Amino acid sequence: MLIVSLAVAAVAALAFGALLARAGVAAAEAAVLAVVVFAVFLIPLGGISFWAIRRANDLESLIVRTRDLVQYDASSTIMDRSWNGELDELARAIEELRIVLAEQRASTASDRSAVDRIIDVLDEGLMAVSPTGRVVLANARVAEMFDSAMPLAGRSVLEVVRKRAVVEAIEGALRGKTTEGRVISTDGPQPLRVEIRAVPLTLSSEIAAVCLFIDVTDIERLRRIRRDFLDDFSHEVRTPLAGLRSAAETLSAGGLTAEHEEAVRNVMSRQIHRIERLVRDISELNRIESGELVLERRPIDLRDIVADVRNEFRERQSDGGTNIIVRGEPAPVSADPVRLLQILANLLDNALKHGGDEVIIETGREDRDSFVRVLDNGEGIPEDEVDRVFNRFYRVDRSRSQEVPGLGLGLSIVKHLAALHSGSVRAYNREEGGAAFELRLPAAS
Repeated sequence: MLIVSLAVAAVAALAFGALLARAGVAAAEAAVLAVVVFAVFLIPLGGISFWAIRRANDLESLIVRTRDLVQYDASSTIMDRSWNGELDELARAIEELRIVLAEQRASTASDRSAVDRIIDVLDEGLMAVSPTGRVVLANARVAEMFDSAMPLAGRSVLEVVRKRAVVEAIEGALRGKTTEGRVISTDGPQPLRVEIRAVPLTLSSEIAAVCLFIDVTDIERLRRIRRDFLDDFSHEVRTPLAGLRSAAETLSAGGLTAEHEEAVRNVMSRQIHRIERLVRDISELNRIESGELVLERRPIDLRDIVADVRNEFRERQSDGGTNIIVRGEPAPVSADPVRLLQILANLLDNALKHGGDEVIIETGREDRDSFVRVLDNGEGIPEDEVDRVFNRFYRVDRSRSQEVPGLGLGLSIVKHLAALHSGSVRAYNREEGGAAFELRLPAAS
């Protein structure tokens, strides 16, 4: 525009000079007057040009800054300078929009951060997938489940999970099909059982499917424990119930002598006692596992508990049965005497049932622990079953269930009571023959 102004002023000056020359005005005077005309035309036109250029520069600057706040950063104010004329009103309007946009972006960022935190603390794995099968977002639980390195975003599903079943489920979700209830096993350091739930998503152009991975390892384990418990319970209760039924039928048939009737009644009493003990032991285990059992601790020497247990079983020894030998050193602990007596009674009872003709009870102290060992010279425990002897209803030889009384709950109670005392119990076979059970508790000072 400035060039145009210069051109217009120059043309006007030349035309005016030419007219003066034709009118007979001297050349010097005509030149001066032409310069005056040139100045008269140039000054307003130049002012207008400078004004237009300044407005154009301001408008360009406002456009650039508006574009930047929309695309990149809405934190910088537009009103950090003055804008001339109508641009000032436009700038104020843009500033109001900038404030609203900044607040919306801050709210969105806060919401996204909250969502990310919620997703990260989920115990389930969550993964969102794009229409092309790439991971858009995934929490750390997915990486843990499938032993995959973070970050996961941008990688293909198969690269992240390395399970064909997962890929098929997500491919189905991308086609609009929902997958539920499919369970797979992972191959990480800690193998898990994981249920897959893949669903299509039509609310976003970036995310086409969402997959949820639910760890059902504990659920399946509990289901298996419940099934095994019911099987074992039905097995254990079947024998006394059969005895009771047989005795009841015998009494109903009549014709028994007083001696035979008394014998039948004794059988019924024993079987009822066995069922009562079964129910009592199960209730005891449930109290321990649920945390309802509260220990009443006090300082005590394990040798005193061993002596009490030994006295309880003295009658068996006097009948010419298994010889019980007690030896060892002081073993101070802080524990519940009643529960310690229960632990050692169960261990000694188990040894007397399976331990041959001699049982040795040793006490002592090693490092920071006090211990009791119950040693027998029986047949021992099959090596592949040593780790199972503390399971509920476990019997080393179920075929001998009728010969060897017991419900298979005593050692399970021992294990739980030891853990409740912050101690441990283990079983192993002795080199010289027989089995050994060792209880270790934190030693008292």
